[in-house]
Amino acid sequence: MSFDPRSPIQAHEVGEYVFCARAWWHRRQGHPSAQEEDQEAGRRFHTRFEQRRRWGDRLIAISILLAIAGTALLIGGLAFQP
Repeated sequence: MSFDPRSPIQAHEVGEYVFCARAWWHRRQGHPSAQEEDQEAGRRFHTRFEQRRRWGDRLIAISILLAIAGTALLIGGLAFQP
């Protein structure tokens, strides 16, 4: 991709530009990043974090359902005692 100084900044590039305009310019020039390994490690970290967060959300939902079921059983058991 060749750089055209007249081409507008894309919406997905705004964050990168605000963080570091020079890095944005180099990326648009097609220059390789010196931090490829760091970027890849960051992507792996965020992928693992997202997977763990989803599992945590599922465990919370299961816990809530079990608490509701347990409460319903307790109330049902107490209601039918002579």
